Amino acid sequence: MQNDIYPDLSETWISRFLGLAEHVSQWSKDPSTKVGAVIAEPNTKIVRSLGYNGFPRGLDDDAERLNNREVKYQMVVHAEMNAVLNANKDVRGCYMFTTLPPCH
Repeated sequence: MQNDIYPDLSETWISRFLGLAEHVSQWSKDPSTKVGAVIAEPNTKIVRSLGYNGFPRGLDDDAERLNNREVKYQMVVHAEMNAVLNANKDVRGCYMFTTLPPCH
């Protein structure tokens, strides 16, 4: 059965990538919202990158920062952006799977 959002992928592959995004979301240290993202190439079904929400590299996951929403929201890098930044190949033409709808 084909779908309108990911026409190149079967429901099985969509489910696999969404499941992987859910798994990756658990790596986030955010105490309130854990988000995961997977970037995959539709034709080969190769995972190009993974990401989860968290502070930038080199910044400690300090509990005081994580529990202060105002500070956290100014510093956190979204899962989708982390997945793009972590990619070691061009991700144009790939699909992104996330555990939550992307923010504006």
